[in-house]
Amino acid sequence: MNATPDATLHLDHWRMVRSRVWLVILVFLLTLGGAAIFTYLNPQNYIASATIDIQAGKTQQPAVQSSTAELAKNPNLGESQLQAVLSHDVVDQIIQRLELATKWSQNGASISLESAYDKLRQMVFLEAPAPHLIRISVQSASPQEATLLANTIAQEYINQQTLLQQATAKTETDQVQKDIRLKETTLSNLFAETSRLRTAAGYVDPNPDSSDTSLQPEESTTPTSEDKVNEIQANIANLKSRLDALDHLKSDNLAQSVGLLNLNDPVLEQKLPLYQNALVEKGRLLSAGLGHNHPDVRTIQGQIDAIEEQIHQEIANIREGLSAQLATVQENLVTIETNLSANQNGQKRKEANAQYLETKQRYDLAQAALVTAKAKLQSVTTETANQPKPAVMSKPAATASGTGGISNSLILLVGGAMGLLLGVLLAFLAGTLDRSIKTPKELEKRLGLPLLAVIPKPKAGAPGIAWHDPNDEAYQLLKTNVQAARQKVAASVLAVVGSGYGTGRSRSTTTAKLAAAYAASEQQTLVVDADLRRPSQHKFFGIDNRIGLSDYLRGEKPLDQIIRDSGTPNLFIVTAGSGSSPTGAMKLFGSLKCVELVNTAKEWFDVVIFDSPPLRRSDGSLVVCGLAEAAVIVAQHRRSPRSMVIKTTDALHNLGTKVLGVVLNSAYVKRRKKKLLPNVAVRERPRDELAAEFQAASNRLRGDDVY
Repeated sequence: MNATPDATLHLDHWRMVRSRVWLVILVFLLTLGGAAIFTYLNPQNYIASATIDIQAGKTQQPAVQSSTAELAKNPNLGESQLQAVLSHDVVDQIIQRLELATKWSQNGASISLESAYDKLRQMVFLEAPAPHLIRISVQSASPQEATLLANTIAQEYINQQTLLQQATAKTETDQVQKDIRLKETTLSNLFAETSRLRTAAGYVDPNPDSSDTSLQPEESTTPTSEDKVNEIQANIANLKSRLDALDHLKSDNLAQSVGLLNLNDPVLEQKLPLYQNALVEKGRLLSAGLGHNHPDVRTIQGQIDAIEEQIHQEIANIREGLSAQLATVQENLVTIETNLSANQNGQKRKEANAQYLETKQRYDLAQAALVTAKAKLQSVTTETANQPKPAVMSKPAATASGTGGISNSLILLVGGAMGLLLGVLLAFLAGTLDRSIKTPKELEKRLGLPLLAVIPKPKAGAPGIAWHDPNDEAYQLLKTNVQAARQKVAASVLAVVGSGYGTGRSRSTTTAKLAAAYAASEQQTLVVDADLRRPSQHKFFGIDNRIGLSDYLRGEKPLDQIIRDSGTPNLFIVTAGSGSSPTGAMKLFGSLKCVELVNTAKEWFDVVIFDSPPLRRSDGSLVVCGLAEAAVIVAQHRRSPRSMVIKTTDALHNLGTKVLGVVLNSAYVKRRKKKLLPNVAVRERPRDELAAEFQAASNRLRGDDVY
């Protein structure tokens, strides 16, 4: 079965989205209104700023200098800069001076010093407009308080830096004065020491207070003579050692022993290799098996004996030379020791003079150091007196300017954006949580019901039916599908049932349009308005509701009197009746008159269509649907819950009524424009011809045509 009303019709998803625009607008307006109220209730704050110019004085503390460098690099001051300006030394003085702990009291009790310190730090923020400038800004609800605090903090910081500068200068001056006193004590001790040494040595100094450095102590010979004596004694010991080694020289290992003595004699250096080679040759011959009496061995032995004799002779000569050298050195030692003993008295005098002159030089150096220290003290005193202040207030805080923290326009902009976003999210959430029928496929896939037609949402207008409605083609498709479905079950009595509350008008409209479509196909059609609570068929067809179904069921009117011509060919109507009683509907529909009506209507008409309200046990809708042979369920697009459609279907099945399908009413659809075939000429028809054709069609619908 066709699932769409027409090939040129499809769901208009944009209109479905626009149906929730009211939710987006509502959330947007509520959020924007909340932001506006917040900006209105947001307390007005004031800010005052004072600027400090940090001077590059010599005695300025290094911490402040480093803070200034960091201020130049980072305008957003960090913790180190806050400590430099908002230290406890500065802030605590301000809190006590201005009595802020009492002024900011809570419930009549003064807050603690630490709480006041934290609150003040939250009110203050720092900036660095230039490397040597610090701007102190204070934000407060009171403009006078903001100005007072900004100027007081700046001035107190300047005072603290000035005190620190003065303390640094005083420390340096005290250090120099202490150094001068120490040097004066040292100079006095050195003067007394030089006087004592001069008197003890009998040294004649024409100007003892002079710092003349041309006077040099006499050279001392004692250290030189003693060194020479030590050198000669070491030489004597060496000569004796060598002579003793020569006396104990052994002949059985002559070459090795002579080599260990290191005599440095050219004759020995020549003979020793020959001697060693001869010994090697003798050993080789003996190893070859020759005896000691062999001529070759005896020849080699003769060479060895000759060389050995020459070596002994040369060693004897060396020993004589060493003995003579030892005697000469010993004589020199005796002479030097005699001279050293003779010069001891003169050496002591020279040492005393040298000690005096050395002490006097130390005295002169101490005197020069004292003069330098006094000059430094004078320089420090002058520099301290002329040193500029470490910091000055270049721009005191003037009248505080108002500020609301975050800009009100920014708050409104953010609130509007958040409201729009929240509204869109809620709209999507509402669409996700919506359990109504959204697409025609849901009927067939989820509910297992055939879709008879999709009826577009009607335009707002008069309660009557527009017989030239653009949606007629959808109702024509509904009639075609209903006709095919009812022929399968051989049903001529149909009930159009709503799937719940809110489907009354769309159900009644569907009933009237379906009946009109059957009548247009030249089938005798009867419409019975069974909705005694809210009858509406008489309004669609422009008929009074004085008599109708309720009159017949009470036995007051016969059937032929309540069946009335609708004004449309082949279409007749039974209205609900003006005397209908909704509370007694169950009793009326349960009478045999209702069964008689259905049986008689089946004989007189080709199609009988009941406009039945939603199924309830409190009225006769159950009876009507039970008497009907088949039913058509009307559901509202995106309004009727799927569960309600399922309940209606189950109720009809329990009554034994066949369900032909579902009509999806009030759907958001749009028409696609039909494209003309290319190269096809379209003739424009005159207005008179179109008007005449329209009038003829109207006459045929009303039965006024002659043929």
